[in-house]
Amino acid sequence: MPFERFIPKPDAQAKPKVSIRPSGLISFDATAVEAFDLSKATHAVVFFDKTKKLVGIKPTRDASEEGAVPLNRRRRSMSLRIPSFFEQYAINLDQPQRFNASWDEASGLVIVNLKSVHRKRGRRPKAQG
Repeated sequence: MPFERFIPKPDAQAKPKVSIRPSGLISFDATAVEAFDLSKATHAVVFFDKTKKLVGIKPTRDASEEGAVPLNRRRRSMSLRIPSFFEQYAINLDQPQRFNASWDEASGLVIVNLKSVHRKRGRRPKAQG
């Protein structure tokens, strides 16, 4: 049987990925940095849709924007450390996980779908007051 040459299709190229660690570190791979033009940003604002379990990350250069968290550069990737976000929304990761990321043009957000991640069960702490 003769060998058949494999030629990757253009749409089979690397897709933007986001890694999330149990410590609260969100990392963007080089493909995501390039696809979402993150290299121009110095900070990010993080959003969460509880119903759809979507994380929205808005890149920004405005450090004074409410909720802005510094973005760290490391060679070709970028990351932000935000453990309080995962605590507030009871998102529990036992080990690092990789997720596909997409860009929502209407909202200007990087979208990460966390449907595969289970939220912590139990009562929420009572509000003090």
